[in-house]
Amino acid sequence: MRVPLTDTTIKSVEDVAEMLEDEDYYFLICVKGEDGDPEPVGVVAFGWVSSPGERGNLMYWVAPEHQGNGYVTEGTELFLDYAFGECGFHKVDARVLVPNEPSWKALEKLGFEREGQRRDDAILDGEYVDAYSYGLLDEEWLDN
Repeated sequence: MRVPLTDTTIKSVEDVAEMLEDEDYYFLICVKGEDGDPEPVGVVAFGWVSSPGERGNLMYWVAPEHQGNGYVTEGTELFLDYAFGECGFHKVDARVLVPNEPSWKALEKLGFEREGQRRDDAILDGEYVDAYSYGLLDEEWLDN
């Protein structure tokens, strides 16, 4: 199953784990739980890959109670190091809804370039909204 970055049916880490059951490229985002063991609170993954080593479409999700702590940025940095450095991907792209400012600001902070705007690309709260398309090339990431 392929679910885009903008999917709103994801409600828990378990939903994400089920979605990524057969995927090869994903990192769980974990925090130290009350018992000292890692507690999954989110994921960074490729929701789609053109073919290994070419292009992957980035998606991420963090449980609402853990948002705003920098977990997406930190997890995505590690994931991009892996995708570009170890797996040899040429490009990573992402799509994010325009109203989701924290998400597109995280991509821009990581060096993604806004490549376009897709009009009426998704429905959010019963209304059509636009989405931004972002891209990051291997040399842009590896040269930093």
